[in-house]
Amino acid sequence: MKVTLAAACGFCYGVRRAVELAGKAEKGTHTLGPIIHNPQVVGRLAAHGVSPVDSLDEVDKGAVVLIRSHGVGPDVYDQAVQKELKVIDATCPHVKKAQQDAKNIVEKGENLIIVGEKSHPEVISISQWGANRAIIIDREEEAEKIPFCDSMGVVVQTTFSQEQFKRIAAILQRKTNHLDVHMTICTATQQRQQAAIELAGHVDAMIVIGGKNSANTGRLAQVCREQDCPTYHIETAAELDTAWFRGMNHIGITAGASTPDWIIQEVVKIMENLQAEGTEVMSEELLDKYDYEENPKKGDVVKGTVISVNDDAAYVSIGTKAEAILPKKEMAVPAPEKASDFVKVGDELTVEIANNIKEEGAIVVSLVKMKKVEDWKEVREAFENDQLVECTGKETNKAGLVVSIKSLRGFIPLSQGDIKFVKSLDYLVGQTFQVKVIDIDEHKNRLVLSRKAVLEAEREAKREEALKHIEEGAVLEGTVVKIMPYGAFIDLGGVEGLLHISDISWKRISSVDAVLHTGEKLQVLVQKFDQERNRISLSLKALQKNPWIAAIEKFEVGDIVKGEVKKLLPFGAILAIDPELQGLLHISELTEKRGVAVKDLVNIGDVMNVKIIGIDTDKKKISLSVLAIQKDEEEQEVRNYLDNQDKEEENN
Repeated sequence: MKVTLAAACGFCYGVRRAVELAGKAEKGTHTLGPIIHNPQVVGRLAAHGVSPVDSLDEVDKGAVVLIRSHGVGPDVYDQAVQKELKVIDATCPHVKKAQQDAKNIVEKGENLIIVGEKSHPEVISISQWGANRAIIIDREEEAEKIPFCDSMGVVVQTTFSQEQFKRIAAILQRKTNHLDVHMTICTATQQRQQAAIELAGHVDAMIVIGGKNSANTGRLAQVCREQDCPTYHIETAAELDTAWFRGMNHIGITAGASTPDWIIQEVVKIMENLQAEGTEVMSEELLDKYDYEENPKKGDVVKGTVISVNDDAAYVSIGTKAEAILPKKEMAVPAPEKASDFVKVGDELTVEIANNIKEEGAIVVSLVKMKKVEDWKEVREAFENDQLVECTGKETNKAGLVVSIKSLRGFIPLSQGDIKFVKSLDYLVGQTFQVKVIDIDEHKNRLVLSRKAVLEAEREAKREEALKHIEEGAVLEGTVVKIMPYGAFIDLGGVEGLLHISDISWKRISSVDAVLHTGEKLQVLVQKFDQERNRISLSLKALQKNPWIAAIEKFEVGDIVKGEVKKLLPFGAILAIDPELQGLLHISELTEKRGVAVKDLVNIGDVMNVKIIGIDTDKKKISLSVLAIQKDEEEQEVRNYLDNQDKEEENN
């Protein structure tokens, strides 16, 4: 006989989260109602001091109360505040959404319809968030009786049958002008039901495992029966009777959202062994055979072989009567997305027993605990030998950054995260980098690290190397790392120099960031290097030709050029003779008259011919003249007259 476990079954996210929160809760914590619809899990939690109560009236002032995944109405939160209770809210996120959807529907003035079981605690909590104004139905006949209305909003119990809801929704569509459907059936519920439907269509019978009072487990049994497949709903392996499966070749197994993995695996294992031994009825003698008395104790290290793997766990044969469970969270830190991504059937592992088998029944083993011993040893050696270790940023808080070093968790204080001051280390989340161990206490699980120490050492090494190449007059490539109003700091490969605003360009610039930007690479000249004060002065314009010099090379003394009046002075005018060149036209070179003002002779914007009568390249000054042109013209007229006289005498 072949036994197949459904692709999706067992704890959903909301239930697993609630059970884990309950498992971590302090002794004396109360759950408001049974944490899940599974008496075995509830019993185990009660043995650890986490017990259910029916209402907050049973809880002492200041106690700890855990709200289960089904959720509660707003009045319960108010009552908890009044009694000063510490609340651990394990409400399933999908239920939270359904509650808020119900509240929004009522606030919009629509008629609220809840599709689900009237007495189910989840449905009750959703109705309470809808101000108890909801019409609650779970059958098509009830939908038919709802009177017509203009607008209707629908919320669904998260574990309700998807197929049945589709039939009810089709009826509701005829009962209103506007149907606002909030599909709040949990995706895990849909997947679990679909996997059960698919499996039921290919097997001779289905076993559905889960509490008899669990709505979602009951729905799984219902959808399996709807496939005309013989279906048996059990809570534990003790209820199995092999007479049910006589003459069958293929059995399918699924489980509700409230069924823990260890119960599922117990049923799977016992079914396989029952068929191998031909036992007809599950007897006390057979149950005793699977007792765990001879199993190893918590903390023992054993070797085993992986015999099966699913998304959540691997099952390891360790030489006992029952296989051990290796959950994915016990495989590595961080846990793999799927257990099958980390191990495969046939892998040989050395693992540590992680739980008290006498109390918890199933054997849970861990690779992480084994790995931690090796990783602590490696980290301690790095600490003692002043070596670096590699870590990965995981999450931040106000104090700094939590990191992982293989299977260990470490902490980088905010002050040790970077050389420069930073308000948060969010940018290191997901990054892998090296750190120095600055404090270690294995017994307290304390591991304090510093990235700053590594960066400082790297910076000093780069600085020493960079200083070997720095000397006055050297031309180096640098990167703009910081822009200030007075200049820019340039990284020269481990040491920084200042490029003052006056040394950036020959032209006047309005601001540094108008011509430079952070991260830009450029060639700079080392103008001055004060090694004692660790100051380096750089220049960019020193590597550029002075535009004034380049422009003046096109002109010579004696050239006649056009000039535009740009500025009037008491003693003359400034004329532009080139985009880069301006010269002075002194009043003495503009007119021979005395006592005449410059503004009476020329205006700004006038264009005139002037003669270059002087060029001082050192002082970058050009002298211009109008009178010199007039003088040249007069001299030319005299020469022309004399030349004409000579020609006339020759002709006579």
